Amino acid sequence: MIPDGLSDVITDSGRSASSAYGNKPIFTIDVAQLTDGQLDPTGLLLGNDAIYEIAGGALFIAGGTLEMAPGAVIAGGSQFEYLVISQGARIDAEGTAEQPIIFTASADVEGTVEDNDRGLWGGLVINGFAPINDCPEGETGGTEGCTKEGEANSGTFGGADPEDDSGILKYVNVRYSGSNVDPENQLNGIAFQGVGSGTVVEYVQVHNALDDGIEWFGGTVNGKYLAVTGAADDSLDWTDGWTGAIQYVYVEQTDSGDNVIEADNREGDENLEPRSNPAIANMSAFGAPSERALRLRRGTGLALSNSLITGSDRCLRIDGTSRDLLGAELTFAGVTFDCATMHDEDTDGAVEAYLASATNVSQNGGSVEAVTPADPRLEPTTFVGAFGATDWSAGWTTPGTINNTEQPDFGCPGGTTDAGETIDGLRVCDIEGTVTSDLTLTANNLYQLNGKVTIGDDANPATLNIQAGTTVFGGTSFDFLVIAQGSKIEALGSRTAPVTLTARADVEGTADIATDRGLWGGLVINGRAPINDCPEGATGGTEACTKQGEADSGLFGGADPADDSGTLNYVVVKYAGSNVDPENQLNGIAFQGVGSGTEISHIQVHNNLDDGVEFFGGTANAKYVVLTGNADDSLDWTDGWTGSLQYVVIDQADDAGDNGIEADNREGDENLEPRSLPRIANMTINGNPAERGIRLRRGTGLELYNSVVQGSDSCLRVQGESLNQLGSGIIFDGVTLDCATVNEGDDVAAVQSFLDSSNVAEGASAPAAADLSGDAFFDATGFVGAVEDPANDWTSGWTVGMPDGNVSFGCPAGTGDLGTIGGKQACQLSGTIAGTLTLTRDNNYVLDGKVLVGDEGAPATLNIESGTTIIGSNAEDFMVISRGSQLFAMGTEMAPITFTSLSDVNGVAGPSTRGEWGGLVINGFAPINDCPAGIEGGTAACTKEGEANSGLFGGDNPADSSGELHYVVVKYAGSNVDPENQLNGIAFQGVGSGTVVEYIQVHNNLDDGVEFFGGTVDAKYVVLTGHADDSLDWTDGWTGRLQYVYIEQTDTGDNGIEADNREGDELVTPVSMPSIANMTIVARNDQRAVRLRRGTGLMLFNSQLLNGDTCLRVQGESENLLGTGIVFDGVQLDCTTNNEGDNVQAVQDFLDSSNVSEGASLPPAGTLPADGFFEQNSTIGADVDSWKGTWTFGI
Repeated sequence: MIPDGLSDVITDSGRSASSAYGNKPIFTIDVAQLTDGQLDPTGLLLGNDAIYEIAGGALFIAGGTLEMAPGAVIAGGSQFEYLVISQGARIDAEGTAEQPIIFTASADVEGTVEDNDRGLWGGLVINGFAPINDCPEGETGGTEGCTKEGEANSGTFGGADPEDDSGILKYVNVRYSGSNVDPENQLNGIAFQGVGSGTVVEYVQVHNALDDGIEWFGGTVNGKYLAVTGAADDSLDWTDGWTGAIQYVYVEQTDSGDNVIEADNREGDENLEPRSNPAIANMSAFGAPSERALRLRRGTGLALSNSLITGSDRCLRIDGTSRDLLGAELTFAGVTFDCATMHDEDTDGAVEAYLASATNVSQNGGSVEAVTPADPRLEPTTFVGAFGATDWSAGWTTPGTINNTEQPDFGCPGGTTDAGETIDGLRVCDIEGTVTSDLTLTANNLYQLNGKVTIGDDANPATLNIQAGTTVFGGTSFDFLVIAQGSKIEALGSRTAPVTLTARADVEGTADIATDRGLWGGLVINGRAPINDCPEGATGGTEACTKQGEADSGLFGGADPADDSGTLNYVVVKYAGSNVDPENQLNGIAFQGVGSGTEISHIQVHNNLDDGVEFFGGTANAKYVVLTGNADDSLDWTDGWTGSLQYVVIDQADDAGDNGIEADNREGDENLEPRSLPRIANMTINGNPAERGIRLRRGTGLELYNSVVQGSDSCLRVQGESLNQLGSGIIFDGVTLDCATVNEGDDVAAVQSFLDSSNVAEGASAPAAADLSGDAFFDATGFVGAVEDPANDWTSGWTVGMPDGNVSFGCPAGTGDLGTIGGKQACQLSGTIAGTLTLTRDNNYVLDGKVLVGDEGAPATLNIESGTTIIGSNAEDFMVISRGSQLFAMGTEMAPITFTSLSDVNGVAGPSTRGEWGGLVINGFAPINDCPAGIEGGTAACTKEGEANSGLFGGDNPADSSGELHYVVVKYAGSNVDPENQLNGIAFQGVGSGTVVEYIQVHNNLDDGVEFFGGTVDAKYVVLTGHADDSLDWTDGWTGRLQYVYIEQTDTGDNGIEADNREGDELVTPVSMPSIANMTIVARNDQRAVRLRRGTGLMLFNSQLLNGDTCLRVQGESENLLGTGIVFDGVQLDCTTNNEGDNVQAVQDFLDSSNVSEGASLPPAGTLPADGFFEQNSTIGADVDSWKGTWTFGI
């Protein structure tokens, strides 16, 4: 999007890019049209439908934010064309792996670039206010006075703000850049000059720079996933006091590279502060065979860890006062060096002496163990080098430039032996017996269990580290893995590279995913947390209460509920299980006395011969658990387990599965303490149609929330002493039981009485979700079942044999079946909704005319789950929340709730689509000022009928609550019955401050976007786009507050804001007097940004009025409020005319006396009211990029 003010600067060149760039048109950014090359990016979005070519010199972004869409391209035609983000400005270059943002040469865009081309344009320079140490004479490093002019006249940088924010670089590729004016005056691929740690730098490549790839001139900026390839000078360089941290760094030098790293503190004064002292972890550096890898000099420090330095002629040179820092501020740990010569220029032997004493350092390319970086900004990893199991460079880097994405091959790790075979090209390493020292399993080998393998023993606790993407397998049911008490497993998989524990047949590709089970033993973890199955004479939960695990799997139990046995993250266990006898079995994963200090997240057990997961006492918790195809119970517990689970999918195999859950406290003594009393939330059980969903027996309790049991022959059986737990230790809240028989067992009547008195739905219907807010473990969810919706399906990408985890309840009672619309079951909403109705995300909902939620004197509640869509098909379809009723629309960022038109659902809505259905109206009891004759405003009798027969509103309760709106998008609505009788996108009519409104958008409404008719309701994070009339309107005495508001008027819009107190009686009370902070209005260039009239006030803080023909018009009695009821503090007005109307001079006097800027410059930030609503900040405008996320539409 190019604003009108830049139409002479950014023009179509008439040329097109090559086919590699999609033959897109090339637009020229003519620097000569700009004063001093400075461009104001307000309203500018560089999209991905064209190429933007800088012409005529350096382009400076002098203020504001340069926004670039994913896939955008900026090009330069010579070394004199480069881009500078000046101090105080920002760049928002957030690409994706599929659509990286590219900065390149015109020759590349035109298809004429050669592989070894460099220096075809200047590069990217970012200047910030973070500390540096190269100061003007008399200034102290790290202070505001310590600034510097960048090389090649690239702007001033430096200051005293280490957290300065210069924007975002994410999935960015800079190619063929660089300029050598002279040896001390150069342009790099990217120069970070005094850039602060508030700047985000992730997934960035610089390819074929003529000078350095990336250079840091002081500052504190950090980075992750950085690649520098083909640089002609140093790949990485720093000076002037850089103190950032970077991780996952890949360097590949080619024909003309110099050092991999050349680094200084400060030339001429090597000990100046702040000292250059960055931290680097997980770097893979493939150096030029005739050059040096690392040259550290002039007082710089460096903490280098978990890295591979290879291919260079010489690995290391340390000069000057940097040598004095060895072992203190210059350290290596977990680093393997592999060069022709290890180091040079070490005449006193200091470097050699340090290396000999360093932790996990090899000077000859040998194996080293990863260490935990000392710097908290760096993540602990289990691998050395830039890449673990996942190739983070895939898809977005320059093709053919990154050629070494494998981990360093150090052979089988110590503690394992080479089996002398390979499977699918991977070496097999054997593990056997008891491992008594820490062991790391890397993803570039396979690991075979030979018999029972135990990690640690009483005298020698050990940790088993398993990298993401690693596979461990067994060949028989006697092969299993045990983590002993006091030892740990750190299995750190990822969504794209889970840790897999499986059978040899699976590794060899012969396992049947549907039927194979019991091909190896399984995983057992033993801890010291409390259990209740003790030796005779011992008391449950004490140190003496221990037990030997089944199948001789080790001792467990103790007195430490917070015991830590490590981490399981993205771990899949397949085809395991062993039945020695009916009471001596191996489960997929057995958590035996495991404590709550153990972290368990994203685990799956598939096709186990016995139970999937069993908890034998302990306090372990877990989230994101998948249990599929298990031959006995999917989830089992006994011996006093008191942990919690959330997000659990159980899918029982039709061929062999037993109970979804079978649970005991203790067989033989059912009331022993600690009693099994777990808590489970957001579980879905898809049961075996011949078996049972949940079996609770032998004294166990269970708190079950927001869960679904379906598909089993019977849903629930409660037996023995567990019957006495009903209503106390057994609690069901927000549970659906949908089986052929809901309840069977020893005392059906008692269980049924419990269910009838609980928030339980029987059959294919959804109960109200339980309120989990405030719980220390559970996430507060507004949905029932394990998976919120397809957009938030946490099972995707890492599980195997996975059924659909979503739940379908059919059309709720009180709605009608309309068949299928938009690929989902469609349910009709009509008439008046009574009682409580929940709209679940598995259906679409279609409005039939005016739909009322509740009625006067008969309130109702409408709950809408995240990800749900409500559809209107004509202007007569709209929804009204009546006074006293409530709407709880609980969307999320990833799954907003959408009110929209049928054409949108069918994919045919266009940019000018509007007025295809009515809208949303919410009525409340809060004060208004438009009353029947003789009634005083703000009293119970002051009520009004809403436009378009939308219901009564108004009253005397300013704190009235009409519910909550979170992440709600309303599109293509609006109806004009007549000029004074209209439907807006959302009409808040007499709505009170007890109503919660945050993250809402109204898009393309035929009338106003949002209108407040009196009331006191507040809102945050509001987006209003594309409306045919005013985006924001208020009248009738609205006194609420807004913060973070983004308004963008398009083809047919009127005012950004049009606001009244009361037409016909402009001074009536309560007076419309809202407060708004952090608003940006991008007005139509032939319309007005803000129109205040008919007695309304407005307190406006830290906001921008931009692009309009007129910024502000004040009329009528509102003029008398200037300076009292109308206050502007920290407001930018940048329109063709900033002030027009009935009394321009009075308004101008007000503006001149206020903290207001007119034109492109920003004013100082104002002081926001300290009233508990406004978040204090110094940002001018909505800063919409920081919160628009993925839930908004069209911005």
